Amino acid sequence: MSEESGHELQSKQRILSAAVTLFARQGFGRTGMRELSREADVNLAMINYFFGSKKHLLLEILETFFSEYLTIARIELTADGDLAKRLEKFIIRSIRFFAERQDYLLIALTDLHHDDAEIIEYKAMWGRQMVEIMEQSVCSSTGLNLTPKLMTPLLTSMMASRFLFSPVMERIESGDAELPDIEIYAQVITNIFLQGVMKR
Repeated sequence: MSEESGHELQSKQRILSAAVTLFARQGFGRTGMRELSREADVNLAMINYFFGSKKHLLLEILETFFSEYLTIARIELTADGDLAKRLEKFIIRSIRFFAERQDYLLIALTDLHHDDAEIIEYKAMWGRQMVEIMEQSVCSSTGLNLTPKLMTPLLTSMMASRFLFSPVMERIESGDAELPDIEIYAQVITNIFLQGVMKR
């Protein structure tokens, strides 16, 4: 790899990192391109060179998040074995992933862009794939009348709730010392979900 291409790769990564931080903290709509170029320490032309537009930068961030989440679903939910064990592995691994990619999670789930048809369709494309996995690997295995369009957002929301509410929960003073660690949280969600889904 040439020195120039290595430098370009570093610049592209700085742009992505800055965009993830800014979009997660203040939202896609409130982040300006000049602010992004300052944060990434690159000129504005460099952002356009790599991504073409702020929206295409957002799409790349969404691609990273949803492709990794879908890979976890494919590996854990479509594996052989007991449904409860498959769901437990999926939940635990997903929560660990959400912990590692909290800013990506915030962007994917809270920056919804309901007025942008391209973003809606892009998210729907990933959603259709997740719904298909849930239909084949979870809903049809329970013997219950569960629809994947209900189960997919329900489970994702349960798993993501710790990270979506953490800035608020950290400011609430109560008898509890702090939020439980990730492993305990994953086990609690697993138990709540499985008791609800598997109960006949």
